[in-house]
Amino acid sequence: MAHEDIEPTKEWQDEIEKGLFSMDALCAVLMPGFKESNWTDQEIGVAIGRGILVIPVRRELDPYGFIGKYQGFQSSGKNVDQVAEGVFLVIAKNPKTRNRIISCLVDLLLLSNNKIEALERIDALKKKSDLPKERVIQLETRFTENQNLKDNEIIGIFNDFIKQYDLEILQLKDFEQVLEQEEDNLPF
Repeated sequence: MAHEDIEPTKEWQDEIEKGLFSMDALCAVLMPGFKESNWTDQEIGVAIGRGILVIPVRRELDPYGFIGKYQGFQSSGKNVDQVAEGVFLVIAKNPKTRNRIISCLVDLLLLSNNKIEALERIDALKKKSDLPKERVIQLETRFTENQNLKDNEIIGIFNDFIKQYDLEILQLKDFEQVLEQEEDNLPF
């Protein structure tokens, strides 16, 4: 949690502690100056003590001390997007964070506000090769509730994704049926 993310007048240390005790994973970017901080080793200690996933990202500094027992993610020679994707894949595969990330990805897709968001989120789900079929069924069942997903390209890419789970493909008309059902449920 960066200081600029903390609301003005809030006690910053309390906000950081809230973040430490509610986080699902900790990604430590090991770079020059990291060891000199009064806080970084303590934050790692909290993560290790809570037994959550710790991901050391090596950026000119190798893991040391308690974080040294974890294999670091090499970021040298990679751009920010490549590092972010690498960290995402670690979080998505790790048993400590896997179910939480699946839930978040499913919810985010179902809440997409536009085509770009939807396509990015479908792409992120496709990278999770081990999605439980029941989560994909839930996603397929609720997909037509969001009219922002009513787009031939989105539906086509989503159908390619759900075919691997032997589910029925969606069509534009499926969105109309949802609208009709909603209109039938009006209280007047």
